[in-house]
Amino acid sequence: MARLLLFGGKGGVGKTTSAAATAIWLADSGYKVLLVSSDPAHSTSDSLEVELGSEPTPVTGVENLWGLELDPAERMDELLPRLSEALRSGLGGNMSNILGSQASEGIAEEMGSLESADLLLPGLDEALAFDQLLSFAQDPRFDALVFDTAPTGHTLRFLGLPEILDSWTGRIIRLARLTGGVRSILMGRHQERAMREELDKFQRRVKHVRRVLTNPWVSSFTLVTIPEQMAVAETVRAAETLTNYGIDINGVIVNRITPDLDHPFLQQRREIEQKHLASLKECFEPLPIAEVPLEASDIHGLDSLRSLGNSINGPHAKPAEGMEMQTVGSSIPFSIRKGLHQTTQSGRLTVQLHLPGVNRDELSVRVSDGELFVEANGKSRQVELIKALKSDRNKFELEGDILEITLEI
Repeated sequence: MARLLLFGGKGGVGKTTSAAATAIWLADSGYKVLLVSSDPAHSTSDSLEVELGSEPTPVTGVENLWGLELDPAERMDELLPRLSEALRSGLGGNMSNILGSQASEGIAEEMGSLESADLLLPGLDEALAFDQLLSFAQDPRFDALVFDTAPTGHTLRFLGLPEILDSWTGRIIRLARLTGGVRSILMGRHQERAMREELDKFQRRVKHVRRVLTNPWVSSFTLVTIPEQMAVAETVRAAETLTNYGIDINGVIVNRITPDLDHPFLQQRREIEQKHLASLKECFEPLPIAEVPLEASDIHGLDSLRSLGNSINGPHAKPAEGMEMQTVGSSIPFSIRKGLHQTTQSGRLTVQLHLPGVNRDELSVRVSDGELFVEANGKSRQVELIKALKSDRNKFELEGDILEITLEI
């Protein structure tokens, strides 16, 4: 599983720029990196000056870097198809002839309210984004996923989504009870079960995402802000909420700090900013804080992003051999290891995969027509091999978070 590096903060503080700069720095260091954004404004494409889509797209000019922009809205019907269909076909239409006008109006009112909740459920858009994110995190092509999250409020609402879903599910159950025996006539028992199973499955996936985000060996959150009172206050509140949910905060990036120049206006501005910066350091001690000065021009395009990444993270760190964990980054250090490592010796190919938190009972390894497939956490992935296989036989061992597979070549 790839290392998840999440960047979040108030809108307009430079999250996208910071995330893109770090992704480029990691890719230049030799790690295979996927830069992901859930921003519908496509600001990541604008920042890189590369057109990204909904699938990993190689970023021209940066070896080892791919990018994609998620569209959670497109996932709504895909994620809850049977639920939506059951609600529309099972309870829609004219029911007044069967139930009477009063009961029919009551059901219609509850249905209308439920459909609004379907679209406006707090945190649902981020839940869909994070759910997609995990599917790419389990892709053996990538060592790290750098995620430019939506503004902080959306992310924090997502973290409370499992509890909100409990209440939301209760409303659907009440709706089902309201229809009584007619429900079985309209929906059928199979369709009713499918609706409940879809709800349960979605809630399990949301809870799994939250478990991954609270695993410090897999995920870390970098807060991004600027030296202004409102931004600093929101950053502090966000940190408190993230900490309460058990999410690891590895540091803070403070963008657009006024440089120390001999000019009355700039000196006055800088004096105010330094007070906010001091307050921020006091709140976050001993976490590292990276200070990024205000530039004379906007930061966009590969050259300026690469320069920013070098400024924040320091000298490049060559990936360690094998699956060793290493600490990289100077201003805000974080740990990282390869997601996939392959070696050949004596007619055998050894494949190692990083699968944190995987249960052996939920792990499956198979070889079919010379291709290797690994299933973990309910998702199957093909592993691209450096050598062709001669046999479908394989042997695997799971030691800690490392899956080691031995194959004949």
